[in-house]
Amino acid sequence: MSSLDQFKIYKYEQLASTNNKLKELKLTSDLNEYAIVQTDNQTAGKGQAGNSWESEKGKNLTFSLYIKPNYVEIQDQFIISKAVALGIISVFNSYKEGFKIKWPNDIYYHNKKVGGILIENALCQSEISESVIGIGLNINQTNFISDAPNPISIKSILNKTMNLDEILVRILASIIEQIEKIKAGKDIELDDLYMKHLYRNVGLHAYKDENGKFEASINGINNYGHLELKTPDGTIRSYAFKEVEFLLNLDIDN
Repeated sequence: MSSLDQFKIYKYEQLASTNNKLKELKLTSDLNEYAIVQTDNQTAGKGQAGNSWESEKGKNLTFSLYIKPNYVEIQDQFIISKAVALGIISVFNSYKEGFKIKWPNDIYYHNKKVGGILIENALCQSEISESVIGIGLNINQTNFISDAPNPISIKSILNKTMNLDEILVRILASIIEQIEKIKAGKDIELDDLYMKHLYRNVGLHAYKDENGKFEASINGINNYGHLELKTPDGTIRSYAFKEVEFLLNLDIDN
């Protein structure tokens, strides 16, 4: 796969949010699965739980992908997040090893954040009728002015300017390949790959919840997408998103 022509892409010079624009298009058009909205300049990009996403005009990839995952039951919806994240890091790791998925769906290179994913699902009875998958990836931006603690770009990692269209083609093809695995019933394969590529999947690390700082190892991800952490005394703690913080400073006594 070598050309963007194979994908149905709605391209805009500037948008507040690619997710919002895709949802607007969906109201007036019969969108095909894997339709994409892309912009060179996203002015009000959204992250998880209302966080903002910084992206310099013309330097990064900001796009949203439309799928119709009625083959996924509501309680299993986190498998979509796994497939998308795996599709992205598969491409990045082909350039240089070291990319991981920070639970639930941030893209990391060592302790630095390269990108994030925001998935908005529409439900119909016990199934997910539609998903709008927003993706922001730092590709060629090297100067970050927001208060985000640890951003990094592919250019900074590889020391060269990247062709945005070429990367987008590869990422879209890779994400779709992973989503097709869900359709084919290969959920276990995706689960195993997700754990293999999970940030901090080995060893004790520092975390913080409502009760304070602690050390734990990742025990797994349950069916609802909750993170399960195992403390040194063997206690298993389960967290939904935003209920636990990954401490980048490993000295938890500070």
